[in-house]
Amino acid sequence: MNLLRLLGKKRRKTSAYAKGIRAEKIVKRRLEKKGYLVRQSKGSRGPYDLYALKGGRKLLIQVKSGTASLSRAERARLRREAKKKGAKALLMKYEKGKVRSKIIY
Repeated sequence: MNLLRLLGKKRRKTSAYAKGIRAEKIVKRRLEKKGYLVRQSKGSRGPYDLYALKGGRKLLIQVKSGTASLSRAERARLRREAKKKGAKALLMKYEKGKVRSKIIY
């Protein structure tokens, strides 16, 4: 039986926002371990969450957690921004402890 239930305490639900921030931090740390300089976009209202640089290579990264996905409009906006900045656009998903990436542009 669950210890929280035995103690009469309710488990707090983690918001989608909190899960997304956690996923961004995990992806950021993994890229930094690979030698990238990574900046996190504050507020994440733009087309990308992370901007990564390594040896002249630029990456614009949208991070999604769980089953979340990019809409067509988000994908198009990310592609346009990457093209303007001369960067690669990536979707990186964090789910069940694993990070997967997909090149968008």
